[in-house]
Amino acid sequence: MKIYQIFTHQLGDIMTKQYNSRIVSIGYYVPGKIVKIEEIEKRLKFKEKLGLPYGLIERLTGCREYREGPPDTNATDLAVEASKKAIQHARQEGISRDDIDLILFCSCCQDIYEPATANIVQEKLDISNAQVLDVKNACNSFINGIDVADSMIATGKAKTALVTTGEVLSKYGDRNIAKPEDFKPRFAGLTLADGGGAAVITRSKPEEGRIIATSFESYGTEWRLGVVMAGGTMYWRKPIVDQGLTYFLSDSEKILKLALKKIPPVMLKVLKDAGWRREDIDLVLGHQVTVKIIKDILDAAGIPFEKTIVTVDRYGNTASATIPITMGIALEMGRLKRGMKLLLVGGASGFSVGVLALIW
Repeated sequence: MKIYQIFTHQLGDIMTKQYNSRIVSIGYYVPGKIVKIEEIEKRLKFKEKLGLPYGLIERLTGCREYREGPPDTNATDLAVEASKKAIQHARQEGISRDDIDLILFCSCCQDIYEPATANIVQEKLDISNAQVLDVKNACNSFINGIDVADSMIATGKAKTALVTTGEVLSKYGDRNIAKPEDFKPRFAGLTLADGGGAAVITRSKPEEGRIIATSFESYGTEWRLGVVMAGGTMYWRKPIVDQGLTYFLSDSEKILKLALKKIPPVMLKVLKDAGWRREDIDLVLGHQVTVKIIKDILDAAGIPFEKTIVTVDRYGNTASATIPITMGIALEMGRLKRGMKLLLVGGASGFSVGVLALIW
């Protein structure tokens, strides 16, 4: 074999060498203020003004209350609090803040339009030796961030990543609906809530947990089904506030139908890719909009409802923060233990689906 052939052969081995990654720790944070759904309905004068029965929101979603931050709360405030907890937990497994060489901010919300919000997270956490960037894909942002971190670790471009999110979604729900015809497109915004989540991800040893398989699908033709129109070039310098375009507007019925149609097949695909059977799964943790859609998706995938944990009832819809919040709660409950097989499941405006199989 010629020298250049030997060199290129060895270079190819180096370039294709991969590492497994694992989630070392999870942290989450929710504000202290509790907002009751019945308070929202009374404020909107459901029966008197909109002609709707009281208790409707809880019956349709399963949400009875959620958390809301102070008026001056920024997305990074929640992300940083969650990140501090994740970093603290990571120390127990020998990972320090100085080991983090990648910060991904993955959220619907952002502090400012430019630069990437991850820069603000980096400053607040004082982690100077990391590259930073934002990953934005509606409610799937966090699990997209896990996938990006896993890919960068696999190729050797990063060793330890902090994936974090902060959602101040209460700002984007219209709590002043005045007309019955405005209720349907603004309905989903009434359970939007605030919260933050974070995960520390690093290289995995053979005997440790690891991310096994992932799959993401997108259907861009359905982007109009869930939108916040303000903030981009489409409505640049137009009276966006007067038009109500700063609020989340959606066709909830169509989005939930898409979720039920598209998510279960991806779950089954990831199970197959991981070499797992349905009965092998210990826990399924996903994005949560309503309790009913959680049940319907699990039923369609052939997985018992008992293998998940519901949080939308008391924390509302926290978008990309839902999965890390639910993971953190699972740990506190003793439902999530090392060695368990997990599915992380997301569905998001766009419309997109994401599923990850991992050994915790």
